[in-house]
Amino acid sequence: MPSSDKPTTLPAETIKPPRCAMCRTRMALASREPAADGAERHIFKCPKCEFSKTKTTGEAAGAGRHRAPRKR
Repeated sequence: MPSSDKPTTLPAETIKPPRCAMCRTRMALASREPAADGAERHIFKCPKCEFSKTKTTGEAAGAGRHRAPRKR
């Protein structure tokens, strides 16, 4: 398989689910969907209290920036 044909997303088995903010139980990956900016949205759901959390990962434009760069 050429390197350009490799998928850019991680398999579901390699994604470590977060702990639930309400009861601290390890959450389960409920679904994965593409985001509008080219990233991937992961939706986790707690099996104990049914709290849900959405995380966006990937190569989105401006990902990781919390504020605009300073102008000099």
